[in-house]
Amino acid sequence: MKLIWFDSIDSTQDYIKSHINGLSDDTCVVANSQYKGRGRYGHVWYSSLKDGLYFSILKKDIHIEPLSLVVGVSLFKTIKHLYAIIPFIKWPNDIYVFLEKPKKVAGILVEKIRENVIIGIGVNLNQEDFPQDISDRAISLKLFTGKHISKQRFLTTFFDFFYDDIDYFKSNGFEAFRHIIDDNLLYKDKYISANGGRVQGVLRGVDEYGNILVEKDGNIFSLNAGEIESMISKEMW
Repeated sequence: MKLIWFDSIDSTQDYIKSHINGLSDDTCVVANSQYKGRGRYGHVWYSSLKDGLYFSILKKDIHIEPLSLVVGVSLFKTIKHLYAIIPFIKWPNDIYVFLEKPKKVAGILVEKIRENVIIGIGVNLNQEDFPQDISDRAISLKLFTGKHISKQRFLTTFFDFFYDDIDYFKSNGFEAFRHIIDDNLLYKDKYISANGGRVQGVLRGVDEYGNILVEKDGNIFSLNAGEIESMISKEMW
């Protein structure tokens, strides 16, 4: 793996996009801070504080679906191993912990460019505080656990799980990952609302393709990541 580390950059995703022809498979771009970090649907990812971890990985000719969920399992394992806590996986691309209510600690953005895939990951690692407008829904792993983990140690641990998981998926498929997601799925068995209320029902889990299963009026239907945005629970925790 080739590691490129910046003190500050607009976006690790955009760096790989603009240099993709000259970068080799498994190049990882890391930044101490970003000023144009983003998540799904172009949502802003607050990444200007240098105590967070922001990185993107270039994978060439990789055929894994649903990749964001497999990466999510690798992140789940990393956090569980380093912090001795069990976080939640929020379908399809976030990691949460629970402190009075769910709060986000990591997010994943997967983008495809021809035969290439860029996996972007942001982790709220060691921040001591957050801007007021996001402090009610985000927290760092240090604030949650009291434990400081260096960026280098987090990355090394994540890569160990990530590459093991890729190899396992190639040999065994998605089923083992599905069970981990089902067992640790945020909002499971709770009434959820998405897409401004146009999608509602009880979240029952994920299917063999990584779609969510939602039950309403006794019927269960599946929805893929392209059909869901801004999923929230309508129940009190």
